[in-house]
Amino acid sequence: MSLRNFKDAGGNEWRVWDVVPYGTRSGERRANDRRVAQSGAYTGPERRTGRDRRIRTATLMTPGLEGGWLCFEAQVDKRRLTPIPAGWDEAGETELEGLLERARSVRRN
Repeated sequence: MSLRNFKDAGGNEWRVWDVVPYGTRSGERRANDRRVAQSGAYTGPERRTGRDRRIRTATLMTPGLEGGWLCFEAQVDKRRLTPIPAGWDEAGETELEGLLERARSVRRN
């Protein structure tokens, strides 16, 4: 996760960072099947009916945000931009302001 600070043309101070939902980065623990045979493991009949024993419920995430987003935050507003643009963390202030203009305003919690 990168974090940047910049000022827009109106003089507002903004913080911007990338948000990637848990489990979407490569190498996440939950992204792999952990059912592997171990010594002393249960040897009786298989009682699981599904291929995956983890319970999956309806996602609580807003559609379109599964791949992550940029979060822009200032005293005056909070915005999200999806998908995360490549190279945003090395962009200049004018480029960040351009991304800010494309971002959608969201309600603060």
